[in-house]
Amino acid sequence: MKIGTFARKFNLNISTIRFYINNGLLIPSKIGGQYEFDAECISDMEKILRYKRYYFSLEEIQLLFFMEKTSRFKDEVIIEVCSDLLNKKRKILIDEKNSLTKIINDLEKEIENLPVIRSDETPDGGVPYSMIPLLYCPICQVPLKLESATFSDGNIKKGDLSCECGYTATISDGIILCKDFVEETPFKAFENIESIMAMKDQLSPTYRKLIAITYIWMYNEIINQMDGNKFIMTGPFAFNFLLEYIEKLGKDNFYIIFDPSLKRIDKLKKYLSSWNYNITFIVGKPSYIPIKSTTIDLYIDDYSTVNSLFTYNTFSTENIAPFLKKSGEVIGIFNTYVKAAKSIRNFKMDHPDFIPEKMTFSGLKSKWSSMGVEIVNKKVMGETTPNESHFPHNVIGETIEVHGYHAGKVR
Repeated sequence: MKIGTFARKFNLNISTIRFYINNGLLIPSKIGGQYEFDAECISDMEKILRYKRYYFSLEEIQLLFFMEKTSRFKDEVIIEVCSDLLNKKRKILIDEKNSLTKIINDLEKEIENLPVIRSDETPDGGVPYSMIPLLYCPICQVPLKLESATFSDGNIKKGDLSCECGYTATISDGIILCKDFVEETPFKAFENIESIMAMKDQLSPTYRKLIAITYIWMYNEIINQMDGNKFIMTGPFAFNFLLEYIEKLGKDNFYIIFDPSLKRIDKLKKYLSSWNYNITFIVGKPSYIPIKSTTIDLYIDDYSTVNSLFTYNTFSTENIAPFLKKSGEVIGIFNTYVKAAKSIRNFKMDHPDFIPEKMTFSGLKSKWSSMGVEIVNKKVMGETTPNESHFPHNVIGETIEVHGYHAGKVR
């Protein structure tokens, strides 16, 4: 039997057969420069596969073959040594089986203890009473008139907001809906983006690690500013920073989360409902957010600028900066694509008007500076590797840099 036929018989490739020959486990004859495999080779290959199934290492299989072929099992000592090897392996496998059985039982308990979410379950909460004095017309910067309001447990559940200039918004199920809101997100870089966590599922482990260490850096920058209760804002198109860190930031703060998509805000509200924090959810574009200027102590730029550029071709800094107090801070994450020209052009498939040249850190710095916000600290957290695709539009061979940055309003 030739080597190709022999390999196919055992569903192996020829290089594997050669490996076993080179390690002395298969000893075919050689006729005319070609290997010929006989019945003994077939028997040896069956033993190799059987021993591998028993989790024997290459060295252990070599030892078993050596003892069998040199003694032909005519030596009681050899038989005793082989028996000892087999029994030890049997004991190891039994111990592993018992350990795996316990782990499986523990996993079953974990599955049984997972919470059950009813399809008709509506998260509690609403617009906190404390936000009423801060609900301002984004056009006129005067207090909005609240009518037909429904209140429950210290929150506004329903109501109509209006200004004499014609601006209107509604409160429905505890969420402020601006007139320009949409059901589906206009940001299309990821599939199923409304699920929030799905974005991370579509990133490579390397990229996720860079985001994780940047989040740690951001949290350390934030916590140094946290003295007393703060008004904290994030959005639009935010990733997962608040989902991961809101408990560490604390329940004494006032959180404002906005996004143009109702589906994403619904998901965020559901994810965060168990914390019972003071959170105001707003659906609308940054230019239509009905919050009084100079209200926000901290704006968390959790990929909001990057994703706004992809979606709207704008940094959104001109909309965010007016919300900041005179002592307001911005702490965020930003990508640069200097080494990823093809990748960034791929985003134009979803957003034809997208201008890749805007995606620079100097551009971000300039835009914040034009609004009286200066970057006081930044750190390059790392760079993705060129040998794998890190996000849906990434071209293999190109890399991106991930930056953390901290900015403050010039007083």
